[in-house]
Amino acid sequence: MAGIIAVGISSSPNAERLMRWAKHKSESLDIEWCAIHVDDGSLPSKADKESLEANLSRAESMGAQIITAVGSDVAATFIAAASEKKATMLVIGRSGLSASGLFPRRATISDKILRNARGLDVVVVSDEIGSKTSSVIPSLVHLFSAPWTQYALLCGVFVLVTALCLLLQPVLDRRNIALLYLAAVLLLSLVASPAPVTLLAIVSSLTYNFLFIPPKFTLTISSPEDILLFVIYFLVAAVTGFLSASLRSRERLLLKRDRAASFLLVVADRLSGLTSIEEAAAASSQIVDSHFGTPSVICIAPWNDVPEIIVGSAAGSLSATEKLQARDCIERGTAVSASNGRRRQEAQYRFVPASSGDSVVAAIGYEIPAEKSRIEEIDRLLLALGRNLALFIERVRSDELSKRAALELESERLAKVLFDSVSHELKTPLTSITGSLSALRDQDLFSQAAIRAELVDGALQSAENLTRTVDDMLSIGRIEAGTLKLKREPIEAAELARSAVVAVSAHLSGRKLTVHLPKGPAAYVVDSILVNRLAVNLLENACKYSSAGAPVELELADKDGGLSLTVRDSGPGFSSERMLHPFAKFAHRAGDRQGGLGLGLAICKGIAEAHGGSIEAKKTAAGFEIEAVLPGCREGDADARAGD
Repeated sequence: MAGIIAVGISSSPNAERLMRWAKHKSESLDIEWCAIHVDDGSLPSKADKESLEANLSRAESMGAQIITAVGSDVAATFIAAASEKKATMLVIGRSGLSASGLFPRRATISDKILRNARGLDVVVVSDEIGSKTSSVIPSLVHLFSAPWTQYALLCGVFVLVTALCLLLQPVLDRRNIALLYLAAVLLLSLVASPAPVTLLAIVSSLTYNFLFIPPKFTLTISSPEDILLFVIYFLVAAVTGFLSASLRSRERLLLKRDRAASFLLVVADRLSGLTSIEEAAAASSQIVDSHFGTPSVICIAPWNDVPEIIVGSAAGSLSATEKLQARDCIERGTAVSASNGRRRQEAQYRFVPASSGDSVVAAIGYEIPAEKSRIEEIDRLLLALGRNLALFIERVRSDELSKRAALELESERLAKVLFDSVSHELKTPLTSITGSLSALRDQDLFSQAAIRAELVDGALQSAENLTRTVDDMLSIGRIEAGTLKLKREPIEAAELARSAVVAVSAHLSGRKLTVHLPKGPAAYVVDSILVNRLAVNLLENACKYSSAGAPVELELADKDGGLSLTVRDSGPGFSSERMLHPFAKFAHRAGDRQGGLGLGLAICKGIAEAHGGSIEAKKTAAGFEIEAVLPGCREGDADARAGD
């Protein structure tokens, strides 16, 4: 085994996202994963206990192996249980890590796992879609996220520190004033990007020189000591501020990537179990609604004979103009903003293309948030969502094309089989009838009664075969259309057997036919004409697929409150390929004996099912048998008397 993924499970509602991530990763790596719960001996509340049981049950339903370990040290016990299972990857949630704020906190369980899991890969997964925007002064970072606010903050900090230094100049020396400016640069680097921080370092160093280093109110420096102080201050302020701000920028970038990865994980998980395009579009709209907190709509372009599909929370409120903008987004393959009739001066909806390669199949629309700075991030994530949705749509459409092509090929095959079979089955009796009628025109035959009678009998037999072929085609048509009507009436089992034997007497020539009937008088309420045809078709089939002169059995018996009609022969039966679908129409296969349209058993199946019954073919030690069961039709049964 290449390894195993271990996930720590607790009563936390965020555990489900960790389980989804582990399941998705295990499938992509083709390895197993397990869910480990550590019982530390504490007594959980009723709500926590129910939540834990639900998480463990969910993990088991997702294919995880459930492991319960006991130990007071949760982190050490978890690592030990994972190592015992030979896990190579541990999955923990980002929310379980302590924040690196201004005041240090006690190490959490996730901190201990991250620190002590030597030799194991620890993957920190964002277990909340709405990840924290920062780990240091989050409100300030959010407040000063826009560039213009950062430069405004720079000006304010610069003015405030300069005023403070001027006020404290009588009691502070130049070194202390330099430290105040340096502290301002460092504090600004916690919330600002590198550019404004570097600018503050340059401006503060020049101001420090101009106002506080003698000679004052000039940019010249008189003493070597002051030159050294100025250079050191400038280097420390510029480098320290730039590095701090760069780390903040990198952290924000990592958080964005983390949010994007979490978002895509949710998308992949939600789309994985769906089968239709409408379901995928509705699920995508729900993801946008919950993740961004804005109404959304998915507009899928028409395809072949499938019209345009519009679903989502904003689908009902979308105006005609906005629908045109969505189509324009699909045609152009670029994001488009649209305004409704009430707000022409300002765009209300924005549409992002869902594309797979060069093909744009849909547009994802969302209501533009009041905070315009979010648009770029939303567009980026929706483009990723669009790629997943487009791939899903392309796969579904490809499957539909494959099925349609297969149906067309099968239709062409059936049409060819039908044409060939009908041509043969109609041509043979027509040729016989035409030959007989042509011979009867000969005046010399009028005096030869025996020959004339033979020709007439042959023509009548061919006409009956022709009628039988046409009846088979009409019958299978009525069966498939569901218009086959039953005319139920009581009939004795003996009478059913007698009429069937008479009808197939020509096929039974030279064969021994054994008929088994129920003990005592037995009548059944059925469509006697159709059931007779069912028996005749089965007997003819037995004669066709068994060797000449081989015995045949016909058995009528009580079963399921109705009639069981079974025909047995000692022949090899159908080929293995045909046994997969023995009652399919036109089911001639290689190795089968030819002749007929291949509709006889399909008609038998339709007759049995029209009576509410079933039919089954199977090979036995003695040969081959087909049994049709028509339940609840014995005379006196209430259901049978109800009719159709």
